[in-house]
Amino acid sequence: MENLTSSENVSADAHGSATASGGSAESGEPREGGEPLEPGGEEGSPAQPQGVPEPEGPLAVLDSLVGLAGVKEQVATLVNLNKLARRREQAGMPSLPMSRHLIFAGPPGTGKTTVARLYGAILAELGVLRSGHLTEVARADLVAAIIGGTAIKTTEVFKEALGGVLFIDEAYALSTGGGGNGHDFGREAIDTLVKLMEDHRDDIVVIVAGYSAEMQDFLASNPGLASRFSRTVEFCNYEVDELTTIVERAAGAHGYELAEHTREALLEHFERMAKGADFGNGRAARKVFEEMVDRQASRLALLSEVGDADLAQLVPLDVGVEAAAAVAAAIAQEAGEEPVPASTELLDQLRAMVGLPAAKEQVEDLVNLIKQVRRREEAGLPTAKISHHLVFAGPPGTGKTTVARLYGELLSELGVLTGGQLIETARADLVGRFVGHTAQLTKEAFERARGGVLFIDEAYTLTPRGGSGNDFGQEAVDTLMKLMEDHRDEVVVIVAGYQEEMQGFLASNPGLASRFSREIAFEHYTDDELTTIVRIQAETAGYLCAPETLEALHTLFASVPRDRSFGNGRFARQTLESMVTRQAGRLSRLEIDDLSELSLLLPQDIPVHRVGSTA
Repeated sequence: MENLTSSENVSADAHGSATASGGSAESGEPREGGEPLEPGGEEGSPAQPQGVPEPEGPLAVLDSLVGLAGVKEQVATLVNLNKLARRREQAGMPSLPMSRHLIFAGPPGTGKTTVARLYGAILAELGVLRSGHLTEVARADLVAAIIGGTAIKTTEVFKEALGGVLFIDEAYALSTGGGGNGHDFGREAIDTLVKLMEDHRDDIVVIVAGYSAEMQDFLASNPGLASRFSRTVEFCNYEVDELTTIVERAAGAHGYELAEHTREALLEHFERMAKGADFGNGRAARKVFEEMVDRQASRLALLSEVGDADLAQLVPLDVGVEAAAAVAAAIAQEAGEEPVPASTELLDQLRAMVGLPAAKEQVEDLVNLIKQVRRREEAGLPTAKISHHLVFAGPPGTGKTTVARLYGELLSELGVLTGGQLIETARADLVGRFVGHTAQLTKEAFERARGGVLFIDEAYTLTPRGGSGNDFGQEAVDTLMKLMEDHRDEVVVIVAGYQEEMQGFLASNPGLASRFSREIAFEHYTDDELTTIVRIQAETAGYLCAPETLEALHTLFASVPRDRSFGNGRFARQTLESMVTRQAGRLSRLEIDDLSELSLLLPQDIPVHRVGSTA
């Protein structure tokens, strides 16, 4: 068997693939190792960074992908073989004994689907295949639950792929699905495939994909498989630099740019990332980019001033606290200076949020206390035990989730937590529908939060209602308290809700009050603060509020009672959404020559508030 190993295999993340004539339409969902299609984009078009011309033709697209040197070399060899076979055929010479079927072996997220699509398009250009379209399937698409059904399903799928490429992901599942049981219908699918490949040898290319070791077992499961799949292309885990380049290209394709030292932070982040058997490669890179965009949004959303350059830039802190701190320390060391702690930057973000003076002060006091305890520990002095669990008490829409996320990142920077990620849950995520289900759900949520913060919104809904002891919410509380005791230094739990109800929640179990000894108070936003939030969110979305519009907004917010139904920041966001909708309706009846009018929000765009309504 011919093997090809590449040390720099990377997927087509943020690059996409070429479309073969007659290719089947796909949903636009993220492909293996790839970005989702841009709205309105041609199916399969490469997602190139803005301003960069797209490559023409599948070979050019393949060549433009990050890395994949070994794969490109293998494809080039196959292209040359097929060209030679065509010339021999035209010269009346005997055809070359070659199989076009391939094994794509390697971990997930390494671009196997994208390369399979390109391979089909290349063979179509060479005239080897009629259309070159890709039909992507897995075990569930081939195996039926009844006797005789598998052969029918497999044949139907095979016919759809004729003229193109049949790509079978995790193909080894066909031979292992029965756990060694000879009656497993996956074996029937394999036998059917082998026969169909023989009957239509010149009208289809079959590519089977999966982990390297499992694919060897797959080939051994049927005597005819090894002879039909004589070529193996090995896809390896990405190098750190390649993962960083994938994120950089994804950012460019979506209108972002990496600020100074952000690439170094990405390199640091990927260097630290565990790369075990379940490492997602291109999917992991895509997730990092999405998390960077989320962090940027949280960082900018409630700042008092946001410029156009800020909207496009991803800074080192958007990669993560630990990576940003490591890069800052390295830069300071090179300059012979003391590094500025990332916690200072995080506290600056907290201070820059609109409103919330009491919450900001309490969180900063807590951070200072943690720092002081650390200093005493380092000096060998006795220290008091600090509970990092918190109660966030106050009305909805007051930034509790954003503050919780910053708090987790601060604790990570201070070394209290290993990760600092925020896992946001509510009653529906913790309470099951039958006995034992609740404990399972609660444990799963807690496990996801290991090393970070578990945020439970409206936590008071977990306590039994009407004094009933049969409510499964109490089981969630009991499970949570035991987990907090067993993993006291691994997870910080923040419970949030209305102040009065949270007092009832703490009183529902003797152990809760001792575990949640600190309460952070969140107050309603003032009229000025709500007006500022609308202005900033409008500017972030590309709109501008006229001075008279800001005055009218202030009047609107002053007229709304701050009762239990008031949504605070959510009300501000809903108000802006209504303004944008009303502006669109107003402008649709006018002929606009000045493009600035399309971005200007006027007082008449503000919705008329109805008493008792916050939307």
